[in-house]
Amino acid sequence: MKQFLFIFTIFIGLNSFGQEINKNEIVTKYPIFRGCDKESTNAALEECSKLKIMNFIKMSFDIEMASRALPTERSTQFLVEFTINKKGKIENVNAKANHRAIAIEAIKVTKRLPKFKAPGISEGIIVDTPFSLLMTLYFQ
Repeated sequence: MKQFLFIFTIFIGLNSFGQEINKNEIVTKYPIFRGCDKESTNAALEECSKLKIMNFIKMSFDIEMASRALPTERSTQFLVEFTINKKGKIENVNAKANHRAIAIEAIKVTKRLPKFKAPGISEGIIVDTPFSLLMTLYFQ
């Protein structure tokens, strides 16, 4: 049986989450994934949410299917893009991969992400938050 190693990189499409807050600005909040503490700092919420998303995808991804789809490959990368809407639900899921079966599996797993406890907030307004996840699967 092959062993697998996942490496994830998450890019957040909403630039306001990386900016410093001016004194007159209302606090910007990162979307809150289940199991993350609402009272945490924005940096802690970001780290917690990213970790929970990565763990969910890592545990849910069909590794055996990837092995069958790419029997001679040592690794594969795929990009998943999605939006956390104003209600905290996942929508507009798209994936790009070098094999169609990998892209389809990435979309299925991403659509199964649970509803977020709270959506993203920018300048005091609830907003849709776009995400991009670049995932690398190494076959050992």
